[in-house]
Amino acid sequence: MNARRILLSVALACMAGPALGDGAFPDELSVYLPPGSPNRIMLGTNFGLVISEDGGQSWRFVCELFITNSGADIVNYYKVGSDGSIIAVTFVNLWRSSDGGCSWTRGGGSVASLDVADAFIDPNDPTFVLALATSASGSGIYPSHDGGLTFGPALYTTTDLLTGIEIARSDPKVVYATQVHAATGSKGGGAYLLKSVDHGATWTSQQLQVSSTTTPRIAGVDPVDAGTVYLRLLALAESTDALAITADGGKTVQTAVTLTGSRYFTSFLRAGDRTLYAGTSSADLYVRPPGATFFSKRVGPRARCLGQRLGTSRIFACGDGFLDGYNLGYSDDDANTFKPMMKLTDIAGPLSCPAVKNACEVQYEILLQTLGVTDAGTPPDAGTVTPKPGGSHCGTTSGSGSAALVGLLALLASRRRASQACRGAA
Repeated sequence: MNARRILLSVALACMAGPALGDGAFPDELSVYLPPGSPNRIMLGTNFGLVISEDGGQSWRFVCELFITNSGADIVNYYKVGSDGSIIAVTFVNLWRSSDGGCSWTRGGGSVASLDVADAFIDPNDPTFVLALATSASGSGIYPSHDGGLTFGPALYTTTDLLTGIEIARSDPKVVYATQVHAATGSKGGGAYLLKSVDHGATWTSQQLQVSSTTTPRIAGVDPVDAGTVYLRLLALAESTDALAITADGGKTVQTAVTLTGSRYFTSFLRAGDRTLYAGTSSADLYVRPPGATFFSKRVGPRARCLGQRLGTSRIFACGDGFLDGYNLGYSDDDANTFKPMMKLTDIAGPLSCPAVKNACEVQYEILLQTLGVTDAGTPPDAGTVTPKPGGSHCGTTSGSGSAALVGLLALLASRRRASQACRGAA
């Protein structure tokens, strides 16, 4: 992996804090609620993709090692198409599943020799996917017309870093991307918002009037107004993290709320009733009702994620399993209160498809041990962990069972160090 890609990966991971970084202890990162599957809930975690097909009554997972096919690679983002397809963007690759996670195909074509940094599936046409990918010479935006299996020539290239991309739901011809120009010599850096109104064929670039140390990222494009973009503006050098809004392609930027010090945003939601929600790492939930000018602050979960299924009112939030008492909760009163839906200890095992079941059984045992769950499904006494019998299923992973355990534990330890570094930076 080239140095430029490493710096981008670290910057994006730190920018998101625990919401997108991988910590050593099992943790949830994001929630996905496909509009065409009203009973399906998917939770992106730092150990794989957790799935419920019955509205949260039961949960199973596909382990990250099965998705990436490598213990040296981890998933940064999951994306879900309106047809149920799933894309996993790792540190270097893009993988696609069309069967609910039972099998994964690596994206090819123009991005095969590049490092994929991000991707976005057209909300109206799941066959159209845009990916950000980097090389030693810079970054580019690459299109796919088969759902992310193969990508064509770049629609846009730059020597700068591209940090995010999104297609407008209300007008799929409108696409936005964020770009960072690093300071060089006596010339300062800059943050830019790119916009295309022809499906990515041509682009305009607008420098954002923000600090030169700012790393911008798209928090969301308004689902009914393609001209309104919500931006997250992180300035590590200044220890600030801000949520801002632009309605003119970045010419003017209204800062809606700013965090300072060790606080940072971990999630954002534009709800169906036009209320804006922004979650933080410190259990502060910022809310702006329709028609209001400012955000108000209320107590909420440590919302690593926020989500709402299209056309419904229920709001979902990822919480801290220890401090909030749940890993996924829900609210039916406009996020004033949340009820527990799931804890990671509720995961019943790998997906039932044979390939996942065989490949992820060892990882499931490690997950239970890490969470402190015994065979009976209850936490052990005095903080001890009782391993499940037959903990080494040699034939299900590459190498022996004990080697797999050691390798995964080492990987989790390295993620703890990375997560701690991000917390310090943010």
